[in-house]
Amino acid sequence: MRLTPGFGASSLDFTVACHIGEFVDHYLVRHELRKRIFGRLKAEGIEIPFPQRTVHLKKDVV
Repeated sequence: MRLTPGFGASSLDFTVACHIGEFVDHYLVRHELRKRIFGRLKAEGIEIPFPQRTVHLKKDVV
């Protein structure tokens, strides 16, 4: 298994590379891995950030 970390604009990005015994299990393994990662983050109280913007609308502007 190989873990490659990086930083995005509002995230911590990482790539995990590993070998799976059977190709047909590829999507099942990806899904299970994501579920476990999100579950662990939630258990540790870690929130996933996302960008937010405030838009102010002015009235009577032509």
